[in-house]
Amino acid sequence: MTTKNNASQCSGVAAREIDLMPYVSALMSGWWLMLLLAVAGAGLSAWTAWSTPYMYESTARVNIIDIEDPGGVSPDDRRASEVITLVEHGFVMGTTRDNYADVIRARLNSRDYTIEFLNNNNVYRYFYPEQWDELNGRWLDGFKPDVGQVFTRFRDEVKRIDRNEETGILTVSMVWPEPKVARDWANAYVSGFNKYMRARTMQEVESKQAFLEEELRRSDVLEIRQSLFRLIEAQTAIAMLASAREEYALEVIDPAALPYRSFNMSRKKKTVFGGVAGILIASFLVMAFVFLKNIVQKIIQYRREMNDASVQFS
Repeated sequence: MTTKNNASQCSGVAAREIDLMPYVSALMSGWWLMLLLAVAGAGLSAWTAWSTPYMYESTARVNIIDIEDPGGVSPDDRRASEVITLVEHGFVMGTTRDNYADVIRARLNSRDYTIEFLNNNNVYRYFYPEQWDELNGRWLDGFKPDVGQVFTRFRDEVKRIDRNEETGILTVSMVWPEPKVARDWANAYVSGFNKYMRARTMQEVESKQAFLEEELRRSDVLEIRQSLFRLIEAQTAIAMLASAREEYALEVIDPAALPYRSFNMSRKKKTVFGGVAGILIASFLVMAFVFLKNIVQKIIQYRREMNDASVQFS
């Protein structure tokens, strides 16, 4: 009998412990709180959604052009019978490196090129539209944009450059409230980078040619002059290749197109989610209140039982 009584007592305690009726009753009684928070959450979400513009993303897919063979001017591939010196080989092939693709990606995302892109395309006027005179094409009242702030926002909020690890394809994406601007920026960023790298190559070639021509004037040794002539020829071939090829560093696989849909959530969905979130928060508050109330009641009951037990023993 004692065992049966203990079992029934334990089952009664377990039943009291997992009784959900107080929570259900509290939720039914607190319908007004859930309704209030649902309306507040939906209203707040709607205000946030309608005050935030839709954002559009346009992406251009490009591939890095490998220049392991700089236009067929590698000294190893020449048909001339002259002996190729180590200096001659390094002077021409020094333009290539094992991590060439990593260097191109770093320059594509570099501060130097990004600032040049901002300047060439006057991106600053989109960040300070109230200070830009669109009719006359100038800043109002001598306003000067904060280059550092625009660069930081453009790098963190607008531009994104990713690489597919399997194919090596790069995606150059631009995010902006105006879809046409996002598309134009993505395409201009790629074409501008090709011009940027071509200008760097031409500047390097001119510097090398000036050095070689100066050495040619100073040297009277026939073998050295022949080597210098070959080097000048190689640099001329590199310059011709850079000038003739439009896609010099990046090959455009899929140019950026006009996005027709924003990538962020629609305003109606945000409003609905805000209302649902308000209901969930209200339900949590009601259930937390019931839970704490039960704990407080049990603590009070426990103290009363302890006090009664102490009085009996005394």
